[in-house]
This record gives sequence, structure tokens and C-alpha cells, in this order.
Amino acid sequence: MNVTISLLDDEIEKILRDHFAQKGFNVKGSQIYSDGSSIVRFDIQLHAYDILAKGDE
Repeated sequence: MNVTISLLDDEIEKILRDHFAQKGFNVKGSQIYSDGSSIVRFDIQLHAYDILAKGDE
């Protein structure tokens, strides 16, 4: 059985932002795009103090 799930760009971005927020990161900015070769990329900017704090755990 094959299933196809279609999501709009803003829906995918919200899911990914929520994922990082649940991990305790404050998302500063993000962008989602496709490079034309069927690969979807998600660029995210996190606050440096969050990354450093996670490194201490």
C-alpha cells in the first residue's frame, strides 16, 4: 500500500519549528525551500545560548 501525504510549506515549517521548541530551543528564524531535485531543505536559526546550554546536558 502506498500513501501520499501532502503538506503546504507553512505546515511543514510549523511542524519543524514546534519540534525544536519541544526540545527547548527558541527558534529565531526559519525558511523551507526545495532545490528543484525533489529535496526539501529546512534552514533554521537558533539562539546560540540554547545550543550551548544543550551541549552542557
